[in-house]
Amino acid sequence: MRFIPRPSKWKYYTMLFVVNTIGRMPIGWRYGIARIVSDRVYDWRPSIRNNVRSNVRHVLGPEASEEEVDRVARQCARNTGRYYADVVGMHRIDVFRFLETELVLEGVDYVREAQAAGHGVVLASAHYANPEFAVQGLAAAGIKVFALVEPLRPPELGRLMRSLRAVHGHEYQEVSFGAIKNAIAWLRAGGVVAILVDRDIQKRGVEIDFCGYPAKFPTGAVDLAMRTGSVLIPGWVRRTGGFKVRATIGPPLPLVLTGHTDDDLRLNTARILALFEQHLREDPGQWSVVDRIWPDDVEPRDRPPAFEEAAGREAVQ
Repeated sequence: MRFIPRPSKWKYYTMLFVVNTIGRMPIGWRYGIARIVSDRVYDWRPSIRNNVRSNVRHVLGPEASEEEVDRVARQCARNTGRYYADVVGMHRIDVFRFLETELVLEGVDYVREAQAAGHGVVLASAHYANPEFAVQGLAAAGIKVFALVEPLRPPELGRLMRSLRAVHGHEYQEVSFGAIKNAIAWLRAGGVVAILVDRDIQKRGVEIDFCGYPAKFPTGAVDLAMRTGSVLIPGWVRRTGGFKVRATIGPPLPLVLTGHTDDDLRLNTARILALFEQHLREDPGQWSVVDRIWPDDVEPRDRPPAFEEAAGREAVQ
């Protein structure tokens, strides 16, 4: 009898095949294949192309030409392809050599200082360039990370992706009630938790202005820091040419705590996103998000003056 995989598992079998074929190739070959595949997906999948173009249009603003939007959107698609090309071969890299020759890792002392003072660290980043590489670099620097990641289906695919990511010593768990409890325990023990802030995966986010337009974003990074008294440290990654990556950690972002939990969650999340917005606008083509962030009919808004005032206040810890 011929074995036919269930349709729900095709993503798992495809990824398994890619890991055991393309994942064994040199990184230059993987990037070349990723570029070809990304271009075909961008050209042939209107839903993905329209999502990416919508995101880019909101970042660049209404004055950007259609040609500019299309050029940057294609860069985003190609960067997403490079991200997966990295992931399928990441378990084979020598992280110590990678840290020495290809990754510039700045700001690690901020993490060490927080831990030395007895605090956990919430490391907040975004789907920009490849934050996975920065995390693997931290392994080589002697810092173990607990990372909350997007649940994947089928479950076999989720397990495969976690095994690829965790091979160098980190802990990866899909976002769930149990995983959040584990993250809180990890932070209270003085550990580092990594979480991304630019996609509302669970559809429980709050509305925040980003690039001048309101959209919903998760508050998980701030929530974890508030619950545990941990230090919140933003960290951004950028591809700098060829196979090299620069990861900049910190400085810490002191929390504004007024005693009104919902307001504090929204305000501090907005402050993180404002930092990411500055980073994103420098090179929007490195944003690797293919889901639509803003509804197409959303109207631009000016950031209220209260935001700037609150962003500069001292934290009440």
